[in-house]
Amino acid sequence: MKEKAYFVCTNCGYESLQWFGRCPKCGEWNSASEIKAKISKQNRAVVLSLREAKKSAETINRLSTGFTELDAALGGGILPGQVILLGGEPGVGKSTLALEICNQFSRNGLETLYVAAEESVDQIAIRSQRLFHDDPEKIMVCSENDLEQVVDLLNHNYSLLIIDSLQTMYSPQVGTYPGSILQIRTCAEKIIERCKELSIPSIIIAHITKSGEISGPKLVEHLVDTVVYFEGERNTELRVLRIMKNRFGPSGEVAIFEMTEDGLKQVINPAFYDTEDQLPGNCLTCAVEGSRTFVVQVQALVSRTKSAVPRRVSNGFEMTRLLLLLAVIGRHMHLPIESHDVYVNILGGLKITDPGIDAAVVGALLSSMLDKRIGGMSLIGEVSLDGSLKHVHRLKSRIEAIRKVGISSIIIPRTAELKEEDIQKISSVRELGRVLGVT
Repeated sequence: MKEKAYFVCTNCGYESLQWFGRCPKCGEWNSASEIKAKISKQNRAVVLSLREAKKSAETINRLSTGFTELDAALGGGILPGQVILLGGEPGVGKSTLALEICNQFSRNGLETLYVAAEESVDQIAIRSQRLFHDDPEKIMVCSENDLEQVVDLLNHNYSLLIIDSLQTMYSPQVGTYPGSILQIRTCAEKIIERCKELSIPSIIIAHITKSGEISGPKLVEHLVDTVVYFEGERNTELRVLRIMKNRFGPSGEVAIFEMTEDGLKQVINPAFYDTEDQLPGNCLTCAVEGSRTFVVQVQALVSRTKSAVPRRVSNGFEMTRLLLLLAVIGRHMHLPIESHDVYVNILGGLKITDPGIDAAVVGALLSSMLDKRIGGMSLIGEVSLDGSLKHVHRLKSRIEAIRKVGISSIIIPRTAELKEEDIQKISSVRELGRVLGVT
């Protein structure tokens, strides 16, 4: 077995076969760290036909997480050897979710290993007393952040591995501090290699940065099989689990949870709208996230500014998208919205990435600016820069979801090939203003 030496920048992860004084990628001085990797002679590659591989895959059974919504979002459950990267804000419930999945495995007679690199065993035990009424016997807890010891503990007796968290793990072979780019990358590679070798699924909990991305090199997200973001506001009880990447199922799926005193409870039919009379500045619409549809309420507040620079605040709706819509309103509707403070909020703390709610955002802005109610009317459509309303995907599913909550008056783009009662078609934001009676 030979050893191959190379140098890695501890600041950005740049690799080079030669030592460097200044990193050519990030410009950091004296950041080169020597890494010695053992190279062993690989066995000959095994070639199988696709038919044989399919027959072998048919015998693999997915493991349930205990949450039907989460199982559906993952494509039916967790596969043996699947590595899931779970990221989210501090306190959103990542450790709680992981511990509840361990409890489900324990109930099915499967042994799990929970590696708590941030907490002690006593702290994990206190949390389990709050979450579980019984004492799970198959959950093994280890308070250790030395990766080499964790890898030695892992064997075929375990059916699930939890790493909490990746940024606090370290490998003694890497001469840098825990949480550095080099440590995160090395630990992730070794965890994935060991889990694939033993066909043990694992959930790796990861911290996120201020920008909302998982801390560490982007390579980690490419190495794992599934990337999951756990979202939620601290002042609300709702939590949204969003599948960003999934090699064994569809990506973009979501699962809704509610944080209670007894842990996380899945929400089958979440309500992100208020059934009372809609005051000015409110508009209902339907958003599509993955394969699910949600009726959501868009709230807007437009007030004349008292400063030279108007404020723009958005909660749950992309800020860049909001700025585009404000420019469209000012340009094509000739309204002085650029001299007003604008606040937009999606009720319930849900973050919407679907452009199909553009028309509802415009409607809420116009309603608030001119203090006129939209009433029991729902708007669906994507707004383009030329002021026209564009067709959106899964329009029939959106309309069905809106009608289930008792709303029959719906406005959709004119390009949609639908002919039903109580559905009005428009082609632009100017026409939308006339229909709403605000222009």
